[in-house]
Amino acid sequence: MICKGQSAGGARAIDLDADSPVLHNPPSIAGSTGGPESLRATLQEVVNQVKVTRSSQSPSCSLPLPPVLLVGSLLAAAFFGLIFAGPLDIAILRRYCLSHPVAIASVCLFCVGIVGLAYKWLAARSQWGLTQRAAQNLRGLLGEGADIVPQQRPQWLSTHWQAQPAAIQASWFGMRITRLLELQITRGRRNQLEGDLKAISELEADRQHDSYSLLRIIHWAMPMLGFLGTVLGISQTLGQLDTKMLATQQDAAMNQLTAGLYVAFDTTAIALILTVVSMFVQFAISRMEQNILNELDAASAECLLPFLAADPYDAQHSLLNPIRDVMENLLDGVRQLVNQQAEVWSQSLTAAQDQWQSWSDARGDQLQEHFTATLSLALDKHVSELGRLQDEGNRHMDVRWQQWQTTLSEQARLIQGQQKELVRQGDSLQRLVDSTVDLQKLETTIGDSVARLENIGRIEQATQCVGEAVAVLASCLERTGVIHGSPLRLDSRRKAA
Repeated sequence: MICKGQSAGGARAIDLDADSPVLHNPPSIAGSTGGPESLRATLQEVVNQVKVTRSSQSPSCSLPLPPVLLVGSLLAAAFFGLIFAGPLDIAILRRYCLSHPVAIASVCLFCVGIVGLAYKWLAARSQWGLTQRAAQNLRGLLGEGADIVPQQRPQWLSTHWQAQPAAIQASWFGMRITRLLELQITRGRRNQLEGDLKAISELEADRQHDSYSLLRIIHWAMPMLGFLGTVLGISQTLGQLDTKMLATQQDAAMNQLTAGLYVAFDTTAIALILTVVSMFVQFAISRMEQNILNELDAASAECLLPFLAADPYDAQHSLLNPIRDVMENLLDGVRQLVNQQAEVWSQSLTAAQDQWQSWSDARGDQLQEHFTATLSLALDKHVSELGRLQDEGNRHMDVRWQQWQTTLSEQARLIQGQQKELVRQGDSLQRLVDSTVDLQKLETTIGDSVARLENIGRIEQATQCVGEAVAVLASCLERTGVIHGSPLRLDSRRKAA
């Protein structure tokens, strides 16, 4: 590709290969006196060094899967070999690590995860020291380049940064500085430096999160394998359980059942233990990497923002005037094009509106006819249904009215009978009242009769007394000889009476 720039001495063009970054208005490197050819050679060398450096670098916080899987498998094989060979032949290890194929798979996954975490821990530990050294060297370079004019600072810093040791350039901090300088040289203007810093920081944070994909899968798979071993162990134990032995030899059957359950639950226990250990180790290493990335963000912003903040093209208004004129002409043409396009759009919208109006009217008429026909059919059906319901309701009301009339007639007959019974009982009560009055009169008459009888008794007693007195008197007179003959006794007269 061809990059063109202008200076006070005239126009110049720099031809680079297709893979080199585009350089807009590239200023000359400080100390170069060979003219355009020397400048082209210097820039070509810088671009080649950037290519070589980027090809030899690996993304930050990356985790190479093939070495981790290979070393993890070898570690698992060595671990089981030590158990079978004797140095680690411990009963608890045999019980929890070799009791079931699922437990063996969990241990293998744990070994792979531990190898990956160990690789990331070693990388993070080495990167912490390299970051400190790289930041110190970068501050030294920025102190040396304080006198460099702003137009030449990105190329000057890129050239001197490529002279740093390979370990520093291959570090996370070195790769970030190289990428930022490459963006500044490619863009030609540095008003987006803060955005570049933020974008690269977010990109590396995403890489750091993605690098734990294998470990997250392992942390998910180990508990699942443990639960799978438990389910398989319980199924196998229940399948091998002898019902006859359970009925005759309960102790032996229970021992067989508990032995199988021990193996089933041991798989879950070892899987959960290994998962917890691996997750805590991953948390510590992830925190270490996050601290390193935070240090990278702070150091790169602290060093590059003050050094590359000034825009070298802010004072070159003469170079911007032709561009400004071109842009004004372009804006006028765009305005005319927009006006023409607006007229075309207005006509198109008017035609579309008319077409839409006609289509809407047609569709409205069709919908009205369809709705009218549909509503007519629905109303006719509804009216017929209402008539049927009304007839049925009338029929039910007639039946109910007849039932109510029959019930009321029966109730009237019953009430009439009760009324007659009440009248009869009233007459009986009246006769009883009359009898009571007659009885009271009879009682009064009887009382009067009893009183008269008592008076008659007293008269009879008085008469008897008088008779006796007469008899006594007669007896006396007879004795005295006043009268002769036998006296008349009262008893004989009473008897005669």
